Amino acid sequence: MKLVLVVFCLVFSMSVLADVNPAKVCSQTTTVCATYQSDVDFTTTQEGRFRLSLSEAKLLKVDLWMQMGQHGHGSSPLKVTPVAPGEFDITKAFFVMRGAWQIRVTYKLGSVEETLIIPVMIKK
Repeated sequence: MKLVLVVFCLVFSMSVLADVNPAKVCSQTTTVCATYQSDVDFTTTQEGRFRLSLSEAKLLKVDLWMQMGQHGHGSSPLKVTPVAPGEFDITKAFFVMRGAWQIRVTYKLGSVEETLIIPVMIKK
């Protein structure tokens, strides 16, 4: 029984650690989800590029944000290129320092306007 418990805890902790940078975030008030995919890890030295998918809603804005104590840092305007309904190529995403960043996706669905936050950890 102890072995089963140890294995369960190990598997659970590995699955939690594996999802430090969840690529999908869903609203708790609507049915909208935002997902991003990138072929490479984001770094402080290269332009970030990723595909953003937004279900069921109109995209209003995408930006990057990093909270630093009482102030924050953002990235210059991202280039957002629609490629299909609900699919966008995002380029010119510069994560200028290591740490916890957010990809903020602001959308509108009917009369609801909301921002979904996808956390991203920049390690190098």
